[in-house]
Amino acid sequence: MRTYFHAVPAALALVMTSIPAQAACWNEQEVSAGTIRDFQSMLMVATLRCQVMHIDITGDYNGFLRANKATIQTMNERLKVHFLKADGPVEGQRHYDAFATGLANAYGSRQGKAEMCATVAALQREAAMMAGSEEGLVLLAHREGIATALPEGACGVARTEIAMVVPAAPAGPGGPPSDE
Repeated sequence: MRTYFHAVPAALALVMTSIPAQAACWNEQEVSAGTIRDFQSMLMVATLRCQVMHIDITGDYNGFLRANKATIQTMNERLKVHFLKADGPVEGQRHYDAFATGLANAYGSRQGKAEMCATVAALQREAAMMAGSEEGLVLLAHREGIATALPEGACGVARTEIAMVVPAAPAGPGGPPSDE
């Protein structure tokens, strides 16, 4: 069950490359934190988009947040620590803010159709069932095609290898059906 948010758009890759490369690559735990933050951003933007279409799925989104609150907070702290260690308190906070904003903005630039709201609501309920499991949330994000663009890349993976996993143009809402 892939939503139309099944991949990070190329625009996000451009946003991420506009952030100056910090000294530290992303370790496995930080990659997971970025993936979960990306997944949360996708769900948040979809919820807001559905609200604009007068389809209320906020209960499902809030259920996802409640069930995963501690994990989401831990992931956000992990992300902040990554940026703060790499760039110091002022620049690190600025880079964290740019990273988080870039994730949401990339999803915000998409078009949405009312049909996607039921799919996203079901995904939010499924994510709530993860009950704080970091591994479960990462698996759901990957199943949905999320491949977060990391400013300086994952440790041990060349930046060009990471860029290759980001699709050039994901299917938009009402676009071609997924490969499932």
